[in-house]
Amino acid sequence: MTITDTIIEYTLMDLLQKDIKLSINNKQYRKGKLLLFKQSNYHLELTVRKNDIEFKRFEIPIPFSIERWDEDGLIYFDYRLSVLANKDKPLYERLCKLKQQGNNKFYNNILEIRILGEKNE
Repeated sequence: MTITDTIIEYTLMDLLQKDIKLSINNKQYRKGKLLLFKQSNYHLELTVRKNDIEFKRFEIPIPFSIERWDEDGLIYFDYRLSVLANKDKPLYERLCKLKQQGNNKFYNNILEIRILGEKNE
């Protein structure tokens, strides 16, 4: 899968040079100015500037779905199994039975991206 010419790519391009805050379950995950992004297999590698001298590079999985609320400065990257199953109940039940490997913050969660510095901090 590639993100070229998808809503994921266009959304990330819109976020370039903007101050953002990423949160999972109302807990801050990362914060800073988005400088770069690229796809690395099934992950998105993001580079943010935390302050004038500190940069942070990290990876997040490619989301199953994206929801944009431009008027509120919010973007949601959805990693829920129900979204992956796309209303296919037998598939959803099989996904839920799979054993989760490791501790992944994104598993069955939503990543909230808030654009800061405008009217919605």
